[in-house]
Amino acid sequence: MLVERPRALFALSACCPPNVVRTIAEVSNYVYSVSSEGLWLNLYDGNKLSTKLNDGSTLRLTRQTNYPWDGNNRLVFDETPEAPFSLYFRIPGWCHNTKVLLNGKLISTYKLSGSYAEIKRHWSKDGQLQLTFDMPATLIEANPLVEETRNQVAVKRGPLVYCIESVDLNKKNSVFELTLSNNSHFKPAPLKINKGNVINLETTAKKQERQIGKISCIKRYPKSLLKKSRSG
Repeated sequence: MLVERPRALFALSACCPPNVVRTIAEVSNYVYSVSSEGLWLNLYDGNKLSTKLNDGSTLRLTRQTNYPWDGNNRLVFDETPEAPFSLYFRIPGWCHNTKVLLNGKLISTYKLSGSYAEIKRHWSKDGQLQLTFDMPATLIEANPLVEETRNQVAVKRGPLVYCIESVDLNKKNSVFELTLSNNSHFKPAPLKINKGNVINLETTAKKQERQIGKISCIKRYPKSLLKKSRSG
């Protein structure tokens, strides 16, 4: 049975606070990796990097982004080695169109999702590299054999999954009565929540009010009784 519950302000949990602290302490190891070929960009966020490549040369760069709310990622090289090296950047599995611009000029596009792309060159100080991930909102569904989620969809944009809650609707509507078209268009729109800037998605939904005509209901019988009736 589907039950509507009020929105909770926060979840009481004993394990989340120490896990958050541990993740923050280790996040720099997740964002970047260094190998004999060069620098690997694994995750995307705004930060400053100061590191040494395997040959001992110094590399410093600044990354600017509003990810995951949009797909623009800008890298500014503050200090670069004299020798050329490779820059590997991860293309997320959900992204099917990536554009790479160097100092404002398009140098490459990638269609390979869920992989790393390589750019090897001599990087100049104050040079700017921009990665743009296409982030259309799409509908996704579970395997149709999962009966509990049949005829239900989730809305996904980039790495984020969105939801619709009854508390955001007027009192005459319930989230369990809404339907979305396969061709629904979702418009990204800025929203401020508790002084934080986020992106929500706006679309048009319909309310289930149609009749499906006469139906038949049958009583469920024990399997043992069904076996006897078939054998008889």
